[in-house]
Amino acid sequence: MQESLLPGELSSLIGRSQLLRQGADTVGSARVLTFIGPGGVGKTRVAERLVHEMSRASDFECGRVHLADLREGEDRLAPAIAQAFGLRENSPEPAEDLLVEHLAPRQAVLLLDNCEHLVGEKPGSGSVPQLLRTLLQAAPGLRVIATSQIRLGLSGEHLLPVPPLCIGTEESSDPAALTTVHEALQLLIVRARAVGVEITESNYPIANRLCQLLDGLPLAIELAASQLDVLSLQSVVQHSDLLGLLVDGTSTEAHHRGLRAMLELSQKLLTSDEQRMWALMTVFESENGFDLDAARAVCVGDGIASADVQPLLSQLVRKSLLLIDHQAGSTRYRMLRVIRQFGQQLLIHAQHDADSSTAPRPASAVVHAAAEYFSDLARRGAKLWLSPGEVEWMHLLRLELPNLRAAQKYFLTQPRQRHRGVELATNVTQSRCQIFAGQLNDSRRMLMLGLQHAADHAEPSDVAATSMLAWIAMLQGRLDLASPLLQKAEREAATLGLSETLAPLLYASATAVFLGEPDLQKAKAALPALERAEAAFQLGGNAGDTFMAILFRAMAVAFLGERDQAVLQRDRLLALASEAQAVWSISWATWTSALVEFMHGSARRAISLAQEALRLQRKIGDAWGPTWSAWLLAVATAKVGDHELAGKLFGAVSSLQRESQTCVVNMQPFLRVNDEIKDYCRHTIGEDRFREAIAAGQKLSIEDGIVLALTPIEEMRVPRVGENLLTSKEIEVIRILAQGKRYAEIGRDLDIADRTVETHVRNAKRKLDLHNRSDLVAWYLDPESSKSI
Repeated sequence: MQESLLPGELSSLIGRSQLLRQGADTVGSARVLTFIGPGGVGKTRVAERLVHEMSRASDFECGRVHLADLREGEDRLAPAIAQAFGLRENSPEPAEDLLVEHLAPRQAVLLLDNCEHLVGEKPGSGSVPQLLRTLLQAAPGLRVIATSQIRLGLSGEHLLPVPPLCIGTEESSDPAALTTVHEALQLLIVRARAVGVEITESNYPIANRLCQLLDGLPLAIELAASQLDVLSLQSVVQHSDLLGLLVDGTSTEAHHRGLRAMLELSQKLLTSDEQRMWALMTVFESENGFDLDAARAVCVGDGIASADVQPLLSQLVRKSLLLIDHQAGSTRYRMLRVIRQFGQQLLIHAQHDADSSTAPRPASAVVHAAAEYFSDLARRGAKLWLSPGEVEWMHLLRLELPNLRAAQKYFLTQPRQRHRGVELATNVTQSRCQIFAGQLNDSRRMLMLGLQHAADHAEPSDVAATSMLAWIAMLQGRLDLASPLLQKAEREAATLGLSETLAPLLYASATAVFLGEPDLQKAKAALPALERAEAAFQLGGNAGDTFMAILFRAMAVAFLGERDQAVLQRDRLLALASEAQAVWSISWATWTSALVEFMHGSARRAISLAQEALRLQRKIGDAWGPTWSAWLLAVATAKVGDHELAGKLFGAVSSLQRESQTCVVNMQPFLRVNDEIKDYCRHTIGEDRFREAIAAGQKLSIEDGIVLALTPIEEMRVPRVGENLLTSKEIEVIRILAQGKRYAEIGRDLDIADRTVETHVRNAKRKLDLHNRSDLVAWYLDPESSKSI
């Protein structure tokens, strides 16, 4: 049986219908279901299909996490699961706490793929079982579907073995007589057709034989099918080493022997250059893979010309040793874990054979080459992101974060290159790619990891990293975390004689005053401090850091300075971003222009500019900016007089903040404005109406909240002159009065006495200085004649 493709699948799922039914039945009564079996048997595909069917048939919220890149002790499991459920990596709170809070009230299903290396030697130990115990206890509506080569060891865990595909021997002991298209054969037929080879009924006996030799393992069958454009079925089956490899493999599992046989057969069918390329590409362990430039970097010095790298990669793709993905507008290559592990053995074995033409440099030299490439990538990203290719840079660096982390760890293990691990973390932070991706905690972890390896005497790179770590804490609204870091950086800078010249420290210290000082007059000290930071960055020649200093200076002047100063700094910022043709920078320059208009000019113009910034942020995939734009739209909407829409936007902002794990009002200048505007709204329309509006906004989905924030300015309701003088009940009475109803009818509609209606009308006329009911109705029906309060 061939299932239809799921969204994102490149090939169909063959068979497994009975297994899927068993899984559905089991997960209905069990909270933990583990698909268990050897590598290459197809556990992931079955689990993905089951989760898809569960999400389609129920209200389960689904999170999917592939664990191949995670290592025990890295503290990345909970953050990875949090991101899978859409929780942003920006809050300083532990990701485990965020998960508990998010999952506790929900019906959710979590898919954890490739758990075996995070389970531990003893059943139930390891990071996966330990975290799952916490989540399952806290979230009664959570279901877990896992794939692993070993059981997780959790109480109540149900194991569902994933067998190889049916190969037909169940029905007959005479393989040559088989003509039924069983599952393994169907997979072989479909995958052979993909490389242009048709397996007809006359070929079924030999095709069945191949399926049996491969034990029905899907990965092995797919690898075999990929060779059928260069070898016949007969040639593959009769290969001189195939039966020997199947029988004599060291594993006691027949399935493992079948997979090993196919991998070694694939090796023998490669040219020496292709084998060398396979071995070299195993250095990339990220599930996001690698691109052509990274591949070229690690091939330098191994006898592979730069021009030959892409053709060799294409050969490995064609022979199913590499998968190809298109992400962020670029082509990336990815190697399945089992294939990568086998290729790593090639790398090791080849180096023991001095006469081998396929022997690359030592593995350590290959890892070093990869680390050098990604270190240079981070350095270029930090210096060049303010450019027409800015968004592409941010997407690329976001994709490369796993490889960048691996490069950092390599440098930190080299005694004489530890400082390079610190510098790499600082460069990644300076590139702003983690802010763009909504992964501030990833930046914190990289910086902290580098600083944990610091020498007894701090170096300039350590002070810069500590300063950047403090700056990240301030963006998260955690001055309590930032203050001791800044104090440490200032002490170390003083020891090194860098207190007045180290730009990252000057920038972080000035930002702390701007964002953290509650006293308005004292906060103004941030203005000259940010000017000094800007000058220091300019001396260093880093255009991107200079832009960030100007951005924060323009924001600070908008909040703390006079209109002329604010307009001047805004114009500088816009000019710099526009000249660079840098879209992300333009979006923030536009946002800052909206802030200047809100504080010193037209609230309507502020709304138009903030909406323009929001559209840009959404277009380029900025995960951080939309929350700030929505907040600015909320306060500006209140200022133009649509207090109920402002309340809904405040409610939507609270949802956006939870989703992105940001908190705008944890920063003093934003808090001052936020409190003032909300108090104004409560005073104008009343506490109850404003609270109801906020609640309505909180009920909106994230997407609907964004749509609300983009409400055209002409559709916003401008309050009538004097409306703030009336109670909500008086306005309700006038609304029904304008429909032509009498006092008695209004009383019945509102469940109040006729006399009470008359009192409301009389009070409204007095407050608005109107003479009769007709004037009151005309006042209500002609809002365009009224001006904003």
